Amino acid sequence: MGVFQILMKKKELIPLAVIISVAAGGASSFAVYSLRNKTDVIIDRKKNPEPWETVDPSVPQKVLTIYIYIYIFFFASP
Repeated sequence: MGVFQILMKKKELIPLAVIISVAAGGASSFAVYSLRNKTDVIIDRKKNPEPWETVDPSVPQKVLTIYIYIYIFFFASP
């Protein structure tokens, strides 16, 4: 039995299949976007073997300190 035959027999699965398909498509398109447009993701190390040498010091880097968020969320809230 094919996927479409199962969906036509059990119509309650159609919204679930649509939601999963849209989520998978969005995740795939975001992965492709990140690989193509973001500078902190590197695929070809032969072209740029030392990417840390081209970092602009005037641009603030994106760093996530998770311990600060945990402290604020659990301990600092009244």
